[in-house]
Amino acid sequence: MKYLKMLGLAVVAVTALMAVVGAGTASATVLCDSTTTPCAQKWAANTQLEFEVVPGTEGIWETTGGQVIAACSEGELKGTPTAGGASATVKMPVQASDWDWVSSSCTVQANTLEGGELEIHAISGSDNGTVTATGFNFTTTAFGASCIYGFAKATDIGTLTASGTGNAILDVNTVFTKISGSLICPADLKWSEQFRQVKPSGTGLYVEPS
Repeated sequence: MKYLKMLGLAVVAVTALMAVVGAGTASATVLCDSTTTPCAQKWAANTQLEFEVVPGTEGIWETTGGQVIAACSEGELKGTPTAGGASATVKMPVQASDWDWVSSSCTVQANTLEGGELEIHAISGSDNGTVTATGFNFTTTAFGASCIYGFAKATDIGTLTASGTGNAILDVNTVFTKISGSLICPADLKWSEQFRQVKPSGTGLYVEPS
């Protein structure tokens, strides 16, 4: 009986250790200028990352039933990513003023009221990353009523596809939830949009394990 108890404790300890190691490995992410694992050319500290809407495309906000609420043909997103590392993902705080929908290009008003944070996670077996968002308040008008949407918890918003020439693509395909507004406002909106890297110009962007 004593032997079985000790064996059981040993199994629990090993399982816990494996969970910790696994979690550390899963979260290890850096932005790299070369497609090497581990990364041989990490981005310099305090490098600003900036995206713009891919010319000729539109960002679309629509109901889950497919009715378009807003469409914007211009916009930019920028921030300064953290370094990431062996036990950390890459995080990018974004101020409200740094996520600009260029309302003049939108079919109805669309603005960022509050900033939030994006987080980039390396996708195993590739040079790409999954992007999650936390926070943010976005406002628009739906069926003549003012509505505010955002992300109350970390939400997968899309994929960052690597580029060696400074043309990485952020494909957004997600759903955000109503935070406040008229009862007319839909409870959720689907959001699809494609951004391309414009800064740093000519710098490779690969999402790699540390």
